[in-house]
Parts: sequence; structure tokens; C-alpha cells
Amino acid sequence: MKALGTTLGEEFVPGSNLKGAVEGANWCFLLPSLEIGRVVSVGAPSPSALATLSRLSNEIIVWAPSRDLRRLRDMIGRGGSNKISLLARDGGPIPLPDRSADVMLLARRGLASSLSHDRTARDELERLLKPGGVAYAEFRPSLYRLAATRAVERAFELLGPPQVMWLAPAFGEMRAAASRADASSIAYLERRFLTQRLLRLHLVRRPGRVLGRQVLTNRVFGRCGALASRPEVDLAAGPPDYLRSVAAQAGVRIDPGRWGFAAPGDYRTQKLLFFIFAGAKETPDSVVKMTRDPQLNPRLEREWHALTLLQERGIGDEGTVPRPLFAGRHADLAIVGQTAVEGVPFRRQMRATADCPYASAVVDWLLELGTITAHTQPTGSPGIAARLEALLARFTELYRVDPVHGEFLADQVAAIARSEAGLPLVFQHGDPGPWNLLVTRDGRPVFLDWEAADPEGPPLWDIFHFLRSFGLAISRRAGRSDPIRSFTEQVLADSDLNRLIVQATTRFCAATPLRPELVEPLFYLCWMHRALKEVPRLHPARLDTGRYVNVLRRAIDQRDAPGLRRLFSLSAAAD
Repeated sequence: MKALGTTLGEEFVPGSNLKGAVEGANWCFLLPSLEIGRVVSVGAPSPSALATLSRLSNEIIVWAPSRDLRRLRDMIGRGGSNKISLLARDGGPIPLPDRSADVMLLARRGLASSLSHDRTARDELERLLKPGGVAYAEFRPSLYRLAATRAVERAFELLGPPQVMWLAPAFGEMRAAASRADASSIAYLERRFLTQRLLRLHLVRRPGRVLGRQVLTNRVFGRCGALASRPEVDLAAGPPDYLRSVAAQAGVRIDPGRWGFAAPGDYRTQKLLFFIFAGAKETPDSVVKMTRDPQLNPRLEREWHALTLLQERGIGDEGTVPRPLFAGRHADLAIVGQTAVEGVPFRRQMRATADCPYASAVVDWLLELGTITAHTQPTGSPGIAARLEALLARFTELYRVDPVHGEFLADQVAAIARSEAGLPLVFQHGDPGPWNLLVTRDGRPVFLDWEAADPEGPPLWDIFHFLRSFGLAISRRAGRSDPIRSFTEQVLADSDLNRLIVQATTRFCAATPLRPELVEPLFYLCWMHRALKEVPRLHPARLDTGRYVNVLRRAIDQRDAPGLRRLFSLSAAAD
């Protein structure tokens, strides 16, 4: 493994992972197979749903009223896709051969509930679906429409007994699903992905999204999904067939039974999650992750590699680090199974003060990880300084770098080059922010999402990154949410958090071969590294607004700040 191999393997394309650009049609991943030939949509799906369907299938036929097709054509652009055919519904049948559809989607709102009365759509559903094909529909069994469920079941019984699922949130794209009969799995997904708190500020900004994710809203105005096929296909047997097949190829058995599905987040890089429950347990035994797009496979496969290395080296235990179970691909999408680790989200458990015991436990765990994995590079290996130079070159290509700042950063890389023998490499988590942490019942930290891990990473970067993010939580508690102001007050200034950073750094230097004079260049190059990692989440025209590039600028401009003087005085103390 090469030093900084994970970071150097990324392209850092601006705008390639913008917030809100995630595709739709998450229901597709509940199908028995993602290797889809022809999709027939009765009604016009959303453009975001078409993006996923276009990627997974060979052909899409949209059969809808002309007015809906005009709106859809305007939304997807006149060019559209050569996979998509738009057919106007004029009262006659769909001009396709019998038994020619692999998937039929009832996309028009209210169509599922009225299917038993819509004879044309019902006949087309029965005529077109292949013997192994699957139909999908959503409906809303509200308090005033209790007959809706039975109407859908009657309509789908033309094919076979449907699998009826609870879906959430109440509005918008489906983000969570479980068997409607499985109250425990539904309760688990509610705890993990819905909320009982109503944040008024967010309610004003995004009322539909906030209300749609409330537990009460989903219970009153919730919706359901239904999958149906011909009798020879068993849809009620648990997780999708393709997941069980990938696991079986690796010698792991996923028994038919209880499951839950989640597609969280607003970024396309965030993974799809399947939770597998054993018996009557209220929490899952294992989690299966998969990518949405083949381009993202390397990220998830890095996590598999990192978890495998951690297990081989005996780092952590099953209570604090997920253990790898299996890995494979289906429809060219990476799939990784791992043990589930129980815990409460760190941000829900923490105290937003520098003496928070849970934050201290995180620092202790990262220090131990760094200490037990610290090692020098083998003789003759490419120096880490050369790799930092490559990162600096990419940084200056992407950002408008002040010449003074550029020279300063080059000096930091040169300082590393002069003392490479005194720079141990460590196993780096890569993204140990509060969002990737849980807290166990006995107060231990659990680290999730190892896809940014680097077995040959620079020391201290994980600690700097975590404590800067935790410092923002402290600032927010005091009513200040600006991240640059928080960095100035919590990290650069004389603060309790700064003392925690100094204390952790001192402990690491004492326990490893890290030379104290390298703390300063490591500190600055950490934020350069984070600025590069942030590039995909920034619009090309707004790179200069990035959080980490401005953290770096502030740190350079205020390099005489009292907090930095204390941190960098470690080398003088060592002398």
C-alpha cells in the first residue's frame, strides 16, 4: 500500500457530488434483480426516477396522457435518452407484444388505488408482464381511505399475492422501506431515519421535507408500496434475491426473514443500506451496503479492504468496529455485507463542551489507533513528501491560491521532506466526523463508514479533523454557527478545545516516533487535504466558498494566534 494511496486515487472533480443531485426511484433496489431489460411506466415518473431507471434498464416505455408527456419532455430536455420512448395514452392498448415487460411501474398518482376500476391499465399490466417480471406501485392508505390497501391487493391479485411495504418519508422520494407487517423493523427505521423533534427554523425553510420526516406525520399520512409478480415468483421471502445471491457466492447465508431498507442523504456518494434482522430482535445483526452508481464502487470496496485489515490486525472489536462479512457485485454495483454495531448517534449523545466524556473517548480511540499502527516507511519506498507535493499541485490547480499562501504550503511540504525519517504513517479513518460516530451503552465510540480509510495515512489528521468538527458543535451551542468563526474561536484562539488538541498531540508525540517539529506542517497540510476532499461537493464556480479552503486561509493568515503558538511550541518544549 502506498502512502496517501486513498487520496491520490481520487480525481477531485468539482461539482461531481453536489448536495441534492442524488437520483430517484429507490424502489428499484427492492426488486429481485437489478438486471432489467424493459421497463413500462404507466404514467410519467419523475426525471430523477428516470435517471436511475435509464442506468439499470435497457429500455423504458412511458405510457401516459399527452399533457404529462409534454411536461416530462420539458423536464428531461428535448434530447432525452435513446433508451426512453414516450407513448401517448389514447384509450387503446400499449403497442408492445404480450409478456414483454420486465418491470411495470404504476407511476401516476392515485393509479394504484384505482387500479381495480381502471380496466385498461389492469389488463395491460396482466398482458405485458413477463413470467418473472415485477410490478410496483405506491399508494396512501390514509385514515380516510382505508379501502385503498384492499383495492391495490385485489388489483395485484390478478398476478399473485403482493408484497406490501411501509414507506417513508410521507412525501417526496422514498428513503426507507420495510414489510408493512413487521412493526419492529419499522420502529427501528423510524428511530434511525425519522425524527420526533420539530425544528422551527428548518420548518420555515423546508416545510414539506421537515413535516414529511416526522414520525407522527408518517403514521397519519404515510404511504405504502406494493410489489407483485406472477405466482412462480416469491416476493414475500425477505431481502431481494440478488443480495442473497451475492452473499451466498461468498459463503454467507442471508436467511429469508425480516429486513429494512434505507437510502439516506442528499449526496449520490451515500450508500444504500439493507438491515438484516434475526428472529424477533429489534436491532439488526448485519448491514448490507451498496452503491447507486458503478463509478462509486471504489469507495465502498475501500471500506471492505479497510475493515478486512482492521480485523486481521485485531484492531477494535465487534462492539466498536463493523466486521466484514462478504463483498461482491450485482448489475456492476458494489455490495458489501458487514456486522451491525449498536449505538446512539454521537451528536445525540454528546455534550457540546470541551470536557465532553464522549468526545474524550473518541480522541482516546483515535490516539490508540494511531499509536498501535504507527510505522515508518520501508527503505526505498516513495516518500510521503513527494505525494504531498502532488496534492499541493492539484490544490493549486483547483483553487485560486494566494502566492503567499502557496509559498507557505510549499514550505510545509519541504519541512516534511527534510524530516521524513521522523514521520510515522498510521492507519487513518479518513472521515471521523461526528456524523460517522455512534456511542455504545457503555460510552465507547463506534466508527462507521471506513470508505475514506488510508492504511498509510499521515498522523494526527484524524484528531485534527474530529476536534475541528466537534468545535463547531460547541460554537453552535453558544449560538454561533459560522464554521470559520468557530475555527478561529475554538482552534486558533486560547480555548478549552485548543487545550484538548494540544494535549492529544503531546500524547501522540510521546507515544510514537513523530518529531514534534512536524506538528506544524501536518496541521496546515491537513486542511489542504480536507479542501481537496471537499471539491466534489462544491459547484465549479463556487470553489472559493468551500469550508476547508477558508479554514486553511484563516489558519495561515493567523499563524501567530495564541492557540497555534501553544500547539507548535511542542517542538521547543521537546528541545
